[in-house]
Amino acid sequence: MALRRFNFTRRARIRHEHVKIEIKREEKGPAAFAASIALESYGFPGSARVYIEAYRQTTLMRFAFGTVSVLMPESALALLDFAVDDGVLFRVKVTSADEPQGLLLGEADQVPAVRPEDGPDARVPLLAPVPDDLGEELWRLEFEGGVVLKVSRDVPDWKQLVRSDTFRALVFPAALNQVLFRVLVKEGFRSTEDLSDWRCRWLYFAEKLPGVGALPAPEADCDDWIETAVSAFARRFSFRTSFVKSAGS
Repeated sequence: MALRRFNFTRRARIRHEHVKIEIKREEKGPAAFAASIALESYGFPGSARVYIEAYRQTTLMRFAFGTVSVLMPESALALLDFAVDDGVLFRVKVTSADEPQGLLLGEADQVPAVRPEDGPDARVPLLAPVPDDLGEELWRLEFEGGVVLKVSRDVPDWKQLVRSDTFRALVFPAALNQVLFRVLVKEGFRSTEDLSDWRCRWLYFAEKLPGVGALPAPEADCDDWIETAVSAFARRFSFRTSFVKSAGS
């Protein structure tokens, strides 16, 4: 019986702070992006190939970005397959050019982009709004490698809608409830150790809200913890107060 050989490799996790993606918009034509990647500290071979993937749910574009020693895009970085760039995330992959070719050596996933409207203190968005055909629904959460806030593209000025105090007050606490239920109850996931994982980021965010405290034990019921987190979230951002002020204006 022939001995079966396995090629085990330890894939490096490229830190988000070593990747900068910046969205570029023109008056006409699709958005594009510029990328700055610092790979010097990872020890990758200089000949290893670098790729950047732009994705949002099932839509994906892949761009060759040269090699570790010569980082240079090999084509225009236009996001042609995305009608709007809202909610688009990025993934950096470093793959072997030697045998076995294409072996994944390192990766950074769910990298957010800096957009023109972002201020100097922009944070990683937990909820990325994306317009879509939702029929008579105004909004919907979808889970696929993260959380996407789908908003009806048929409402007037959907971008202004998602920024309004009324929308935030009515939608965001309910969305947090859905996300925490999905992560803790449906998936049984309870960790905040790897903040490159979208589930960890959401649990870390909820855990750090005033008065919430540590995640429930694996065998514990999650309902009370989720309710406490949602209530703390609403207090933290004064959703009711903002809603009342907006309704009275």
